[in-house]
Amino acid sequence: MTLSEQDFKTWLRGYGTAWETKDADAFAGAFEDGALYYWTPFDDPQKGREEIAAAFSDAVKNQQDIEFGARPLYVQAQLGAAHWSCAFTRITTGQRVHLDGIFVVQFGDAGKALSFREWWHSDEGK
Repeated sequence: MTLSEQDFKTWLRGYGTAWETKDADAFAGAFEDGALYYWTPFDDPQKGREEIAAAFSDAVKNQQDIEFGARPLYVQAQLGAAHWSCAFTRITTGQRVHLDGIFVVQFGDAGKALSFREWWHSDEGK
């Protein structure tokens, strides 16, 4: 599959909607069965949909009022890169948290992510 900008935008919307609704099945469904998800460049990746869904569920369980946005930076062959941001309220503290980052996604023939690498920063605790 050659990824188009529209394909990538559609995938980004699905990713964002899954995060905003805390839908682990939809989130993991954006990835191939054996996908690798690198949440930071320093941690081992989540491997496969089951690990991705579990890590996602753990990450969002203390988030509410989630707002996600992303814009493609480039699309080439089977790769897409995007600048993204997310804001949510931390349930336990009531603090509004802002995240800002970049991710690079490699897609398989089915239009789902095979490899996902992200770099991000948070204002939490500032």
